[in-house]
Amino acid sequence: MRKFFWPLYVLAVVIGTSCQPKVNIEKEKEAILAVILEEADAVMNWDKDRVYATHIRDSDEMRLELGVYGYNIYDGWEEIESLLGDYFDGESSETFKISKENVQIKVAGTGAWLICDNIISWSSGESRDGYSNIQIAFLEKVKGAWKISFSAYYNKPVEVPGIDESFSGSGGL
Repeated sequence: MRKFFWPLYVLAVVIGTSCQPKVNIEKEKEAILAVILEEADAVMNWDKDRVYATHIRDSDEMRLELGVYGYNIYDGWEEIESLLGDYFDGESSETFKISKENVQIKVAGTGAWLICDNIISWSSGESRDGYSNIQIAFLEKVKGAWKISFSAYYNKPVEVPGIDESFSGSGGL
């Protein structure tokens, strides 16, 4: 009996590991993009519950906002919910449009990251305005559904007239 144990054990391990379900990366990327677009659509429609449903909503969730004059870190769902709640509790007559361009997604098991251009425009009466930033998001697959666990928004650099971007300078850090 002992002489059959190891070959059977090895056979069981080989069969067990080869039976792992194959992950369809393109399907996962589509599901991830759907979550990001759902969040954007919910924001455009002032639907707090739909926005919240796209997040993991636990103490490990984080948000980072980088602006021209500094940054803000929101650590844990309580802080993020407070930030988002302030937005949704506000009143606005503006109509928003949010679009995502240049989307890049990397799937790694039950985790993924996404980076894209986040383009926001709005109008109020005859007035129209908008801006674009870079969105970075980490997502986790929780009970079969992708949820946002980290979001960062980075303002794109502003072009300054008269500065040659190809100048490398002679100094360094």
